Amino acid sequence: KAEVDAYQRLLRKLVQEDGRAKLPELDHRDIQSLIIGIEVVEEQSSSRRYLATLNIRFEPGLVSQFLAQNDVPHVLSTGQGILVLHAHRRGLTELLWENDPTMLAARADVDWVNRLRQYEFARGEVQERAAVTFREIWQPAGRATAPAQVREVAKKYDMRDALLIASEWVTTEGKPHLTFSYFSTDGGMSGQGVIPAGMTEQKALATMYDSVLDAIDGAWREQLLVDTGTGGTLDVLVPSTSLDILQAIESRLGDVTLVNDVQTREIGVPFSRLAFRYTGREDQLVLALRYAGLSLGHYGKDRMLVLRTDAD
Repeated sequence: KAEVDAYQRLLRKLVQEDGRAKLPELDHRDIQSLIIGIEVVEEQSSSRRYLATLNIRFEPGLVSQFLAQNDVPHVLSTGQGILVLHAHRRGLTELLWENDPTMLAARADVDWVNRLRQYEFARGEVQERAAVTFREIWQPAGRATAPAQVREVAKKYDMRDALLIASEWVTTEGKPHLTFSYFSTDGGMSGQGVIPAGMTEQKALATMYDSVLDAIDGAWREQLLVDTGTGGTLDVLVPSTSLDILQAIESRLGDVTLVNDVQTREIGVPFSRLAFRYTGREDQLVLALRYAGLSLGHYGKDRMLVLRTDAD
């Protein structure tokens, strides 16, 4: 059951709904042929039952081949980690760094793992509390801007970007409900919504998290969907004023699933030249490179690949 459930979650992560409808139904043995490992994360047993949380690991090449054989565009490269900062107001109480039981329980109800990004909540260390306040998260989430110190906090976690969420548990005409807004520093994606009355605060917060993650995943999936029948080659200049810069670009390029057969054509100062093949359209490649911390642009008649800055 865990293997079948994991397969369905994988499809929801990599493929849009119309693509999933085109796929043939696989039996248990077919699904097992795509799996390369199972890890027991947590387990509990008694005389009456056994409970376990499992990680099911699929072979990327086999999954991609199966989807390509059925002409289903799918995500080949997922985004990097993103830091979550959530400012929540309940009456006169303003919560950001506090370990609020209701907020913690709501987070535990959400599947953060099976997403296109790796989400992590800030721990609330002294330096973070000093750098970012409740108001600085509350206002940017509503106005689709972000203070510079948010990126500085994200860097402490080796992340480039942050997801800011502002929510409020309010009562109107005797009926409690949740209003929220969010903003991602990666691409400036923003939105807002209302979770209507009829839920507990914990359930409303969990529903909000799912809504925000679904919106972000849907937008990114639409851009990252790759038709494996298309592709091309690129010859690019890369800055090489130091060996560290060249190695950093080559390392990040190796993390992009759409990129294959990277070759070094020339090494020099201030530029070197690389060539590689890629799968999908060039605009999808540009986006995948951006998620890996690289920016593809023009330098005269040449294409230039550089390390992405906060301004990109």
